[in-house]
Amino acid sequence: MPNVERYLSKVAGGIILTAMMLLVTGDVLGRYLFNSPVHGTTEVIEFMMVALLYFTLAHTQAAKAHIRVEMFVSRLSPKAQLICDEMAYIMGFVLFALITWQATLSAIKAWQLWETTFGVILFPLFPAKVLIPIGSFLFCLRLLLDSVEGWKTLRRQASP
Repeated sequence: MPNVERYLSKVAGGIILTAMMLLVTGDVLGRYLFNSPVHGTTEVIEFMMVALLYFTLAHTQAAKAHIRVEMFVSRLSPKAQLICDEMAYIMGFVLFALITWQATLSAIKAWQLWETTFGVILFPLFPAKVLIPIGSFLFCLRLLLDSVEGWKTLRRQASP
């Protein structure tokens, strides 16, 4: 799983971010130099932002790089900090399991209805809506793995 996380975050994320940069640059240059913007830029960028966000969640969790508010937790004992982490992993898992489930239903509905964006170019929403449950599912797996590791650490600390 770490290879999938790393690939989606670094390789796919880098490609998506580069494509976003090039597309926005092309749109701006086209708009101001040639009075001809790239049509559909906003919609494509929105899809890319969804992919960038959800593809990087699991790798960010694996690196423990999500924002943490440690004002109170840092004053606790290491064991209490680990228990707080476990509670956060479990609550995060439940939340993102629900997001995965509902996003899957939404993606299926978008496929069945052939839902499209509103704009000059009608893009199907299904591809972007599929990215959310994929990224959320990988994040759930990462939270589950982190929780298991945390419980193992707690058990080691509890045994004499």
